[in-house]
Amino acid sequence: MDVRDVVRKAWQVTQVHLKKLIWYGSVPAFFTIVVSSAYLGYQYNAFNHSAALGGVQEMNLMSNIRMVWGIVSHYPALTVLAILLAITIFGGYTLSPPIFRATLIQALMRIKNYESITGSFEIGVRRFCPMFEFALITGSFSIITVFTESSFILRWWGEKMFFLALPILLFIGMVGVIASFLFTYTEYFIVLEDKKIIESIKESVILVISNLRKTILIFILMLLIGVRIILNILLVLFIPMGIVALSGYLATTFLHTIGLVILGILGFIVLLVASYLMGLFNVFATAVWVFTYSALTERSQHHTKEKKEKEAEE
Repeated sequence: MDVRDVVRKAWQVTQVHLKKLIWYGSVPAFFTIVVSSAYLGYQYNAFNHSAALGGVQEMNLMSNIRMVWGIVSHYPALTVLAILLAITIFGGYTLSPPIFRATLIQALMRIKNYESITGSFEIGVRRFCPMFEFALITGSFSIITVFTESSFILRWWGEKMFFLALPILLFIGMVGVIASFLFTYTEYFIVLEDKKIIESIKESVILVISNLRKTILIFILMLLIGVRIILNILLVLFIPMGIVALSGYLATTFLHTIGLVILGILGFIVLLVASYLMGLFNVFATAVWVFTYSALTERSQHHTKEKKEKEAEE
């Protein structure tokens, strides 16, 4: 298997079939960016009010409850709309990644085999439960989880306890990175072979270890491409984000209501641009791993077949 050939074919497929596949990458990216932004906003606010870090002021639970109740009492219609919006975002953030990821994997494999992608979404829905369970397993020791635990310890118990817990947190993070690497092909066994989670994890570990050099090369290559694309996204979004900030400042200075409307519209446009770019990378990265998985499994099956034939001849 030639790594450069795999990447080249994956990029060609991405360019040719982007219109059909972009939704499967962009929709989960949209909800992920929204939730991630809210999460970062919460972390920023929590650190600002952290007594352990000498924040501006301590958070008063009762005052916050009274403030929220005041908003609910004065704006019931807006509150209902906000609740419906929160439910929609939570549902999209929970449901869309497993379903759309499985759909994208199935569609790309069918494209590789020169088949129609019709019915791929149905496969994605059927694979929701194992894909969701696998996401929960890997998420328990992900970088986000380690960061959340670290920030919690730092805010509530201070720097001394944080540095005491740091070796454990680093160990968890290291285990997470190694596990993510060994579980690289788990989703593809789940979607394409319809195998159970434990069996898929086992098959993935065997496939990674059997093809360690090639998997490491693809893993590092996709990591470098991912970093470059993230930097490109930040550069692309820098201009519209500056426009949003400037427009929001000018509008809120003169007309508060109009300013909020303009700020909301421009912010939504920036969100759509970021979702599209992340969706493009999701399609390309998934194509690379689908083609890699296909090449490695075909090679493994070929070796197994040759071994059985030799044993039969003996």
